[in-house]
Amino acid sequence: MATVALTIEPEFCGPVSMGTVAVIRALTAHLGLSVGEAEAFVDRCVTAGERVAIPAPTRLAAEALLSAFQRVPAAPRIHAVILD
Repeated sequence: MATVALTIEPEFCGPVSMGTVAVIRALTAHLGLSVGEAEAFVDRCVTAGERVAIPAPTRLAAEALLSAFQRVPAAPRIHAVILD
C-alpha cells in the first residue's frame, strides 16, 4: 500500500473551484474511490487548504494517479507526491 499526499491551489470562479472534476475522476479511476470519497478529499484541499493523505491500493496505482494529474487542465496547481 502507498499513500499520496495531495494539495491543490484553488482557482475560484464564483462559488466553485475550476478544474476539480478531472482530479476527482483521476482519483476514482486510479485509486478506486467513490465519487463522494474523491470529492471529499478534493474539497478539503481546495476549500480548507489542507494537505490530504490518500491511501492507494498499490504503489503502481499511486504512480498512475500522479501521471494522470500531469495531464489534467489544473496540473500546474496540483502538488502530489507518494509517501512511503
